[in-house]
Amino acid sequence: MTTQTLHTGRPLPAALALGFAGAGATCLLLRELLLAYCGNEAAMGAALALLPLAIAAGATLPRRLWPESDPANLLGPALGFFAISLPVSLLLPRLARPGMIVGDAAALSPLAVAGSALGAFTPLGLCLGLVWTLTGAVGCRQGGKKCARLPAALAGSAALGALFVQFVAIPKLTPLNASLDMGLACCVAGILCAAGSPGGRAPETWLSVMALGFVLLLPMSGLIELRLAAWQWRCPVTAVPAVPAAIGTVLGGGARALSTALTYLALCIAVLAALAGRASLPGLRGDESRNLAAGMAEAGAFLGLLLAYQGMTGNLFPHLPALAAAWLVGDALALYPGREAGRSLVPSTPALCGAALGLALLSALLIL
Repeated sequence: MTTQTLHTGRPLPAALALGFAGAGATCLLLRELLLAYCGNEAAMGAALALLPLAIAAGATLPRRLWPESDPANLLGPALGFFAISLPVSLLLPRLARPGMIVGDAAALSPLAVAGSALGAFTPLGLCLGLVWTLTGAVGCRQGGKKCARLPAALAGSAALGALFVQFVAIPKLTPLNASLDMGLACCVAGILCAAGSPGGRAPETWLSVMALGFVLLLPMSGLIELRLAAWQWRCPVTAVPAVPAAIGTVLGGGARALSTALTYLALCIAVLAALAGRASLPGLRGDESRNLAAGMAEAGAFLGLLLAYQGMTGNLFPHLPALAAAWLVGDALALYPGREAGRSLVPSTPALCGAALGLALLSALLIL
């Protein structure tokens, strides 16, 4: 009797593209918005809080829009949309003209901040959540070693994406050129995923055409950036504070900044303990309540990482992509499948909402 092989899809190229392009684009946007906002801590907190919310919304799209579709058949087209979102996420904040300053350089127009944050993180976050969920669904269906290697691949490629931004994109490329390079990698991964889908579909033609378009746009990216310069306003690098202004003014020294980081971290751990000790929060099950609390604590840990690094080195800005990548790599490794492999690779919406709430609350505390 002949045994037929069940084609469950190819999640590994998607995990590699998701880690590399997701970490790289996040690092680029963090640096771009830090320049656009002159290091304004409230504006940065509000913008960052949008990213986990957008990922949470994107994670719900497959079961809402395509409940009957095979996730492996959706993975290739989803990577194509992810590739499109990379340059779009970089261009939309510039069209929002964040330079509409109110008062001095530390006060920004609320509409400009909202427009820049929405343009930067909404398309990127939706596509990240969509591809993440589909990759996890396909990987968990395969099971065994194939499932177990996905988080490690995601973490390794995220580290490479951050290194690409730190040592290649920032010193040698324009941001648009870097986003096109990452989009090209997503197109190639999408073609591989589409070719290995259960239905035996041929590589998506539109992905090949889009990859060719990205290649043709690469030499012109510098000219496009120059043309768009009139539509944006940026702080010079020297105007961006290395540490949030409120902490620098009130506390001063690096050792005190480190103690402040530990204080915020302790506060978040206390919030975690308080929420996790309850059976449930209104409208949530017990496990969802714990995920929400864990997300809030993770946001506090990220802030603590930044402040501790600032207290020890005194120069945060050049190393911001590496620190953001460390956080993202930790997230990827936390997805390593355990006994319940069917749930371990799929992002938890309550945890992402908790991370958004934690970032928003802690950024508000910084300016009190």
